[in-house]
Amino acid sequence: MSEVRILDLADAPEEGQSKQVRFDHPVTEIIYTLGVYFAKGRYLAIIDLCKKCESTLTRGKLNGMYVLCAREQHAWHIKTGLFKFDRTQSIPTYRVTVKDGGLYIEI
Repeated sequence: MSEVRILDLADAPEEGQSKQVRFDHPVTEIIYTLGVYFAKGRYLAIIDLCKKCESTLTRGKLNGMYVLCAREQHAWHIKTGLFKFDRTQSIPTYRVTVKDGGLYIEI
């Protein structure tokens, strides 16, 4: 695993907002697209893809700790990655740390 800087703190979303972040992993060179959210005073990151309809999550609506995908409003918990109506389905999430003026994840 590597610690990766995903955003400058100046570019981070405000409370109740999201931002799509796309980056190449520095070691594996895999391209990631994440949704970064600021909810309840915490930064959270989740893969920006609804597993049910393959829509983006960052263009959807944030409702508390759930994001509703842009196409069909499937609800995903932004901290755990669990689908609200079938907890056997999930999307990868990443813990976000704030340091040195930026947001970092272990990936």
